[in-house]
Amino acid sequence: MEELQKIIWISIILIIIISVKEKLKLALPILLVTAGLILSVTQLVPSIDMSPEMIFYIVLPPILFDAAWNTSIPDFKKEFSKISVLAIGLVFLTTTVIALLVHTLIPGFSWPLAFVMGAIISPPDAVAATSITKSLPLPQKLTTILEGESLLNDASALIAYKCAVIAVTSGVFSFWDAGLQFISISLGGLVIGLVIGFIFLKLHKYFNGNSSAETFAVILLPFAAYSLAEHLGYSGVLAVVLLGMFLSWNSISLFSAGSRLQMSHFWEVIIFILNGLIFLILGMQLPAIISNIQDSDLPVLVFYGFLLFIVLVVIRLAVLSLFPLFSNNRSGKEGGFLTPSKKEYIILSWSGMRGVVSLAAALALPFKDHQGAVIEQRDTVLFICFIVIVFTLLIQGMTLPRLISMIKPSSPHKQEEKDLNILLLEKSVSFLNDFISNDDKVQAALKSMTEKLEREKYQLMNSSEETIFSRHNEWKKTYFTLELQLAECQRRALVKGYHTGDFTLEIIRKKEEELDFWTSTIHHEIAAIDHYSE
Repeated sequence: MEELQKIIWISIILIIIISVKEKLKLALPILLVTAGLILSVTQLVPSIDMSPEMIFYIVLPPILFDAAWNTSIPDFKKEFSKISVLAIGLVFLTTTVIALLVHTLIPGFSWPLAFVMGAIISPPDAVAATSITKSLPLPQKLTTILEGESLLNDASALIAYKCAVIAVTSGVFSFWDAGLQFISISLGGLVIGLVIGFIFLKLHKYFNGNSSAETFAVILLPFAAYSLAEHLGYSGVLAVVLLGMFLSWNSISLFSAGSRLQMSHFWEVIIFILNGLIFLILGMQLPAIISNIQDSDLPVLVFYGFLLFIVLVVIRLAVLSLFPLFSNNRSGKEGGFLTPSKKEYIILSWSGMRGVVSLAAALALPFKDHQGAVIEQRDTVLFICFIVIVFTLLIQGMTLPRLISMIKPSSPHKQEEKDLNILLLEKSVSFLNDFISNDDKVQAALKSMTEKLEREKYQLMNSSEETIFSRHNEWKKTYFTLELQLAECQRRALVKGYHTGDFTLEIIRKKEEELDFWTSTIHHEIAAIDHYSE
């Protein structure tokens, strides 16, 4: 009950912070971590212990699943070579360099423990990456690389972490055994994710189009995949990622429109809540982390944390500069000195925020080895890890939006959206022209619909002339604004009819749902116009 009360109070604080977010002009994760740090120092609210189990088994599966669900499979395949270099090659290189540095500089760190530290802070975090970059105007290619990297690097880092922890607790380490273990754990996770996806595909027909049952099943799947894979000794991260991608690939033909809308709204809310709570709670961990560290050691450990942060940035910059991530066949004249490839390189190099997965891995480090001896450097590992996370979130996370707005990377989204709209209109007109009916009413409707679609197609195809396109959008926006006013007029009449008791609640609710759907559609249309006109 006490923990529930803490969560309620922290949730209230989360709502207050969200309400002032727009005025402060800060990315929500940055604002929440900062607020958590302030709350931990002032101790205004009792902190909630962040257990590794809570992160790995409750927070991570739905966030990974949502990110995988929203990943474009064709784009992912196209950029897979680059993603794999960052998610596997860069992670192992970073782990090795950090281990070498930690073993050399920090007293008392054995090689296995140094590799543990490297594995903990080597992967940029999926939660941090998707939370900070989701609302930023990034080109699709960059978004795919960043999200793909954050999806896969957790798996490679956690596997390296497990191997290093075994070496710490047992005193035995073999690179050959570790390599074989990495392959088996990865393949096992991929197989489990794929098998669960196929099973759901076969069982889906028994839901009979029930949106609530479908949504509930999809909610449970990431937790089931992660738990099963981890229980069998395989990668739960890869199991959830592959499951999410598999279901996303089949979602258009698998789920009904009602189910997709319901799932979309649910995941939007639940991911928003999880991200908010987890970053706020992360910032509140400071008192528990420093409780076993002497005050005289804190400045030195903060310096080590800052030094490791600098090293992480330098390694990422170096790897991306040496590896030909971006083709140079695009025009170098665009943007002057900052060509599109250079803009992408700068953004990708600065997008290495660490987060809750690294802290959870540090918290999961055992207190004792296989002989029962206390691992004395555990508190040091935990504190330095926390400092690195805070530096990456506050320094990189706070400056990344400004950096993107300054260099303004090019994005082909508008042209792609226009091409898709034209394609859909052409298919629709072709369908109507081939439709055969002797009914006069049907023929009249066909003629009216065909003329309307032809006008829309003409306006889209001639939208390169800015004045025509702008006027067309202005007209549409004015029309939809009038529709909103009309809906509001009907809603006032609906409320009056309900309050006077002239109509039953069942009829009122039915009409209310129609109005809600209508206004939601209008708002979506207006948002699309605003986005397309930018």
